[in-house]
Amino acid sequence: MIMKNSSNTDMKEVFEKLANIKMAEPSETLYAQTLIRLKRQNVIPLFWVRAVACLLIVFIMTEFYIASNKTNYSDNDLSIVIYKPNNLLYNE
Repeated sequence: MIMKNSSNTDMKEVFEKLANIKMAEPSETLYAQTLIRLKRQNVIPLFWVRAVACLLIVFIMTEFYIASNKTNYSDNDLSIVIYKPNNLLYNE
């Protein structure tokens, strides 16, 4: 079994390939474009602000409508909710 000492040549090839790699160069406007996108990302569209405001107004109006049309409960209405036992058998 003959062993070849080729690790040195393999490493030279790898280092030559690594030396030939060019550094990435970003475009000149990359920083400005990134800032513009970040500024646009934090803005809430006016459509959604209007939609939420309209829904909030409708919700508040329905609450006032329900509160103004609420009738006063009488004792008869509460008798439906509260159980009253019938003791006619024991009152002879």
